Amino acid sequence: MGNGNARSIWLDYLRSFVTLLVVAHHAALAYPTFAYFDAAHYINSTAPLVDTSRWLGMDRLISFNDIFFMPLMFLISGLFVDRGLRKKGPKAYLTDRFIRLGIPFLIAEVVIIPLAYAPSFYQATQSIHLTTFVSDYIFNQQWPVGPPWFIWLLLAFDGVAVLIFRFNSSFFLRIGNGFANLSKRPAFFGAVIYALVAISLIPLSLWVGQYTWVGKWGPFDFQLNRLLFYLLFFGLGAGLGSTDWQNYLFKQDRFFDKDWKFWVLTSLVCYLLVVFVSDLGANWVKQGRINSTTGYLLYDMVFVASCLASMSACVSFFKQKITRPLGVWTSLSANAYGIYIVHYVFVTWFQFSLLGINLPVVLKFAIVFIGSICLSWLSSSLVRRSPTVARIL
Repeated sequence: MGNGNARSIWLDYLRSFVTLLVVAHHAALAYPTFAYFDAAHYINSTAPLVDTSRWLGMDRLISFNDIFFMPLMFLISGLFVDRGLRKKGPKAYLTDRFIRLGIPFLIAEVVIIPLAYAPSFYQATQSIHLTTFVSDYIFNQQWPVGPPWFIWLLLAFDGVAVLIFRFNSSFFLRIGNGFANLSKRPAFFGAVIYALVAISLIPLSLWVGQYTWVGKWGPFDFQLNRLLFYLLFFGLGAGLGSTDWQNYLFKQDRFFDKDWKFWVLTSLVCYLLVVFVSDLGANWVKQGRINSTTGYLLYDMVFVASCLASMSACVSFFKQKITRPLGVWTSLSANAYGIYIVHYVFVTWFQFSLLGINLPVVLKFAIVFIGSICLSWLSSSLVRRSPTVARIL
């Protein structure tokens, strides 16, 4: 089983891995076949920068990531909620979360994200006029939120957790104990989790649309159809984290007792099923055999299965393979939050620098991804030399 320190190591490394997926996701967004750039209103584009070089492989990377990496991030974040509330108390906990989340969010939205969108403004207008950019950014583009949407939404979820804890301090513990009892029947446990996730995602997605953002909320924008979806994973994490969840989920004859290779294979099969159902459903809608709502319902059902399978693969791999600290991963883990905050500006400027250059898409992606990781990592390491900054990041 390992000691408590070993457990935190593999979770920290898993969170770092998800951060790498986030950077890869944003690095790939300039190169999928479905990309488009709206010069009149670049916030409506599929990405801040769109290259003329395209490749279907980028479509697959983006769609595969999109299915599971942010739910997994919310799940991991939720694991530490109950422990933090009990250790610090609601007021101190929320104050700490505001410092750790709120301050970086404000800095990112005022400085980093505008810098990340500067190349978009130039691509759209061929102008470098600062005041025009700022005015357009705030009023026409409605102050794009960028990747920090996760940070402010996580802070909002923390606020919800504090309210729940104040009214019922055993709420998350009861959820955790319920999971412990369900885990004795792995198939039923999986079915219950699938049902909860499906309910959190599918009805709202069918109502408001599959990839619908609120819009007009400026730096507080978020993906509306996934609000309950993300909140559920945060809550699941809070419930699990209130108990010794690793001792019951990873035991023999429990949900995660299988080798990580089983879950990786399952995740790949489920994703192929997503691709198949997506294409089949689109064809059936075109042929009039089903309506669009039914098509999206079928897609969402396999989407949930793929999400849970991929999350299980990541959790199983890191739990089973990480048994001791690893130098590079330890440094990455320490700087993962900083990388998340600053990476977008490096991603967009690398993408901008490669526009019009005749290189294979894979090579462009590699340059953007590796370059952004290295510069973000370096930036985080440098600013974290300050003890004050290190306490926040």
